[in-house]
Amino acid sequence: MPISLPRQPHRLERLKAWMDDRGVDSTVVFGPGNVNHLCGYWRYYGGPSALVVDRVGRRTLGVMLDEAEIARELSEADEVIGYGERGFGINLDPIADLVASLAEVGVVRETGKIAVSSELPGADARLGEAIGAETLDAGEILHDLRLIKDEDELHKILASYELCWLAQKAVGDGSQPGAQEIEVFTAALSTAQIAAGQPIEFLADLLSGPNTAKVCCPIHVAGRRAIEQGDPVVADIVIGSSGYWGDSAETHFAGSNPEVEEVRGNLLEILESTRQQLVPGGTGAEVFREMQQRVESTFPGGELPHHGGHALGLTSFEDPHLIPSDERPFEPGMVLAVEPGVYIAGRYGARVENVFLVTDDGAVELRAALGANGRG
Repeated sequence: MPISLPRQPHRLERLKAWMDDRGVDSTVVFGPGNVNHLCGYWRYYGGPSALVVDRVGRRTLGVMLDEAEIARELSEADEVIGYGERGFGINLDPIADLVASLAEVGVVRETGKIAVSSELPGADARLGEAIGAETLDAGEILHDLRLIKDEDELHKILASYELCWLAQKAVGDGSQPGAQEIEVFTAALSTAQIAAGQPIEFLADLLSGPNTAKVCCPIHVAGRRAIEQGDPVVADIVIGSSGYWGDSAETHFAGSNPEVEEVRGNLLEILESTRQQLVPGGTGAEVFREMQQRVESTFPGGELPHHGGHALGLTSFEDPHLIPSDERPFEPGMVLAVEPGVYIAGRYGARVENVFLVTDDGAVELRAALGANGRG
């Protein structure tokens, strides 16, 4: 049955509406996340960047001089300006040159009211000093825009999410007696990075045997422990590719372990019941309380010592969160990673995780929503 994706104005249109409402002539954002969000430009090891958006939505991207050519090719900006001089690492204060170049952009230089948000510490204040104009903090609106993903963002998240599952398959294949945790961890990274065809951002818990009861990093970091026959292997793999993130968790086995395999099956049932709660108007606090109650009643002596999930997008850990204190209502277009787990001290732990898109009709696993492959 076809899935109806959430529909709302594009994030740039939503930003323009906010600017019109507040009489803002231009919005300037600093930093790679802001730039990627509003003009689709992200570069591995990129230099300090910024974007100017005027009231009609025209976008001017500022990047280091030698980065300008690739930015013109990859970004959705209407204009790209390169600041500074040729070379890298020569100027220890490139933000000064970035601010100076932005101050010369016509809509910034001539503006009456400007909104600014920065991921680069101090860049917003330096721009205000350079142009001497009234400024408005745009941080809150940019945060709110990020909560609701547009269709192009969903596909970028999906690409990273699918890399997570390729890495999970490598963990499953590599979870053999005698293999070290760090070897399996490295195989997961290598598999995903080669599939991506470019450097990726990679975070992972990789725990085996009794180490699985230690939950996650930094309590336990993948090391030289050799996997033994029957061991559970918990992998929580988080991957960023082209500036958007995916997340996954799975419990694998070296051979067979009927006890923990049954635990995993019960966790998948809790995952499904949680999915059914991800409806517009629901909250992370409500979902977490139900998940925690289900875990504790299903597994006497077990505990859930971590969050029940979180949103994904330009970072791997975004609002809203499935935690006791988060009362922000879910909205169509939010993307939530849900990860029930249980841990028996000194014995074992298990965790599963999928990513879901909230729609008007409830939550749909992201691969199913976008027509990709199923679990694993």
